[in-house]
Amino acid sequence: MKRNRDLARPRDESRPQGKSCDEYPLATSKEGLSAGGKRRSFSGCSIPGVPSRTGAKGASACMISASDQNYQGGMNSSFYKAERMLDGDPYRVLIGD
Repeated sequence: MKRNRDLARPRDESRPQGKSCDEYPLATSKEGLSAGGKRRSFSGCSIPGVPSRTGAKGASACMISASDQNYQGGMNSSFYKAERMLDGDPYRVLIGD
Protein backbone atom coordinates (compact mmCIF):
# COMPACT_ATOMS: atom_id res chain seq x y z
CA MET A 1 0.00 0.00 0.00
CA LYS A 2 1.38 3.35 -1.04
CA ARG A 3 0.33 5.03 2.22
CA ASN A 4 2.25 2.47 4.32
CA ARG A 5 5.34 3.05 2.22
CA ASP A 6 5.04 6.85 2.29
CA LEU A 7 4.63 6.91 6.09
CA ALA A 8 7.37 4.38 6.89
CA ARG A 9 9.86 5.61 4.27
CA PRO A 10 9.45 9.37 3.77
CA ARG A 11 10.91 10.43 0.40
CA ASP A 12 12.54 13.54 1.86
CA GLU A 13 14.57 11.49 4.35
CA SER A 14 18.25 11.24 3.44
CA ARG A 15 19.59 7.81 2.57
CA PRO A 16 23.21 6.70 2.78
CA GLN A 17 24.83 5.97 -0.59
CA GLY A 18 23.72 2.57 -1.91
CA LYS A 19 21.03 2.17 0.75
CA SER A 20 17.26 2.02 0.59
CA CYS A 21 14.74 2.30 3.41
CA ASP A 22 12.96 -0.96 4.20
CA GLU A 23 9.87 -1.28 6.38
CA TYR A 24 8.08 -4.00 8.30
CA PRO A 25 5.24 -4.93 8.24
CA LEU A 26 5.47 -5.14 4.47
CA ALA A 27 4.16 -2.04 2.72
CA THR A 28 1.81 -4.25 0.69
CA SER A 29 0.03 -5.41 3.84
CA LYS A 30 -3.02 -3.87 5.49
CA GLU A 31 -0.90 -3.44 8.61
CA GLY A 32 1.80 -0.86 9.19
CA LEU A 33 1.53 2.85 9.73
CA SER A 34 -1.65 3.29 7.70
CA ALA A 35 -3.34 1.19 10.43
CA GLY A 36 -2.02 3.49 13.16
CA GLY A 37 0.89 3.42 15.55
CA LYS A 38 4.29 5.03 15.31
CA ARG A 39 7.41 4.68 13.23
CA ARG A 40 10.33 2.99 14.93
CA SER A 41 13.88 1.95 14.20
CA PHE A 42 16.88 0.64 16.10
CA SER A 43 20.59 1.25 16.49
CA GLY A 44 22.59 0.70 13.32
CA CYS A 45 19.74 1.42 10.92
CA SER A 46 21.05 4.83 9.84
CA ILE A 47 17.78 6.61 10.61
CA PRO A 48 18.55 9.38 13.11
CA GLY A 49 15.76 10.82 15.21
CA VAL A 50 13.46 7.80 14.97
CA PRO A 51 13.18 6.17 18.40
CA SER A 52 13.49 2.51 19.23
CA ARG A 53 10.19 1.29 20.64
CA THR A 54 7.78 -1.61 20.55
CA GLY A 55 4.04 -1.87 20.20
CA ALA A 56 1.21 -3.73 18.57
CA LYS A 57 0.79 -1.06 15.89
CA GLY A 58 3.25 0.84 13.80
CA ALA A 59 6.18 -0.03 11.54
CA SER A 60 9.90 -0.56 11.85
CA ALA A 61 12.21 1.05 9.33
CA CYS A 62 15.87 0.37 8.57
CA MET A 63 18.31 1.29 5.81
CA ILE A 64 19.43 -1.80 3.90
CA SER A 65 21.40 -2.26 0.69
CA ALA A 66 19.45 -1.15 -2.37
CA SER A 67 20.19 -4.48 -4.08
CA ASP A 68 18.69 -6.42 -1.14
CA GLN A 69 15.64 -4.14 -1.22
CA ASN A 70 15.14 -4.71 -4.94
CA TYR A 71 15.57 -8.48 -4.56
CA GLN A 72 13.01 -8.61 -1.76
CA GLY A 73 10.51 -6.58 -3.78
CA GLY A 74 10.91 -8.95 -6.72
CA MET A 75 10.42 -11.97 -4.47
CA ASN A 76 7.26 -10.46 -2.98
CA SER A 77 5.85 -9.66 -6.43
CA SER A 78 6.64 -13.18 -7.68
CA PHE A 79 4.92 -14.67 -4.63
CA TYR A 80 1.78 -12.56 -5.08
CA LYS A 81 1.59 -13.48 -8.77
CA ALA A 82 2.33 -17.21 -8.29
CA GLU A 83 -0.24 -17.52 -5.50
CA ARG A 84 -2.76 -15.31 -7.32
CA MET A 85 -2.92 -12.96 -4.36
CA LEU A 86 -5.44 -10.15 -4.69
CA ASP A 87 -5.53 -6.92 -2.72
CA GLY A 88 -6.96 -7.77 0.69
CA ASP A 89 -6.21 -11.52 0.60
CA PRO A 90 -4.89 -12.71 3.97
CA TYR A 91 -1.41 -14.20 4.33
CA ARG A 92 1.11 -14.89 7.07
CA VAL A 93 4.78 -14.00 7.29
CA LEU A 94 6.81 -16.72 9.00
CA ILE A 95 10.31 -15.89 10.18
CA GLY A 96 12.89 -18.57 10.87
CA ASP A 97 13.85 -21.99 9.63
